[in-house]
Amino acid sequence: MARLILLGLVVCVMATTGSSSKVFEDKPCREHPKLVGKCFKVHGRLSVYNGAPALRLFNSGTKRVLGISEQRFALPGYRNVPQEITSNIDQDKSLIGDYVVCPFTRQRRGEMQMICIESVSNLEVRQNK
Repeated sequence: MARLILLGLVVCVMATTGSSSKVFEDKPCREHPKLVGKCFKVHGRLSVYNGAPALRLFNSGTKRVLGISEQRFALPGYRNVPQEITSNIDQDKSLIGDYVVCPFTRQRRGEMQMICIESVSNLEVRQNK
């Protein structure tokens, strides 16, 4: 039941962000004023989870989990997740691909680093088991 409620909230946030005025599509993640460093590339698996943040990117070949901020670092006029991702992701799917991500927080051992997603390429949608 909790998973269904979380999924509903994620879908509502994504739908609201995607359907609001064109302002949210004007500036890419890499221009966000709250970034603390340069954008970097990650090959990994993006999935929806219980908890905050709901969207998490597992960096392949490492134990690092990156959290995609849709609330704490949300600013009008900036998009933290590309439309290509929001239109494909849900609790039953994972998105494998090559991501360009930008950091809102510094990398610290034992802590989830908060990021936004600039772009994705080589996107593969997989059903969760």
